Amino acid sequence: MALQHIRLDQNAPVALLSGSSMPRLEFRQALFRSPLPGWHRRLYPAALIVTTTAFDVRDRKLVVDHQAMRFSLLYDETWPDPVFLKVNCWPYKPVELRKDAPVAYWTIELRLRDLRLGPEEWVEVVFLG
Repeated sequence: MALQHIRLDQNAPVALLSGSSMPRLEFRQALFRSPLPGWHRRLYPAALIVTTTAFDVRDRKLVVDHQAMRFSLLYDETWPDPVFLKVNCWPYKPVELRKDAPVAYWTIELRLRDLRLGPEEWVEVVFLG
């Protein structure tokens, strides 16, 4: 597993990763960069959606799994900054398939739900995967 660092903003609202083995993600850090006050109210209902897809040799989807990693699990309203270190409240569960499933490759898509980013805002996530 390698350390991955992604940044989601208005120009890049989705991060897409692919590989030949079943993905396993361990989230480490998250940051919401916003110059605007009231980040607690905006971030509380938001989530990072992780979509795992397995494909066969003909590019047919064998399985699609969506998991929501909610930002509300990372903090309470007394925190002064939206910087989250040692993220262990986002338990990604690997997709389970039969051992003989004809998987050729996997993709992971990461995108935000319920958080519209402004021009000077972004979300950064660091994970092992």
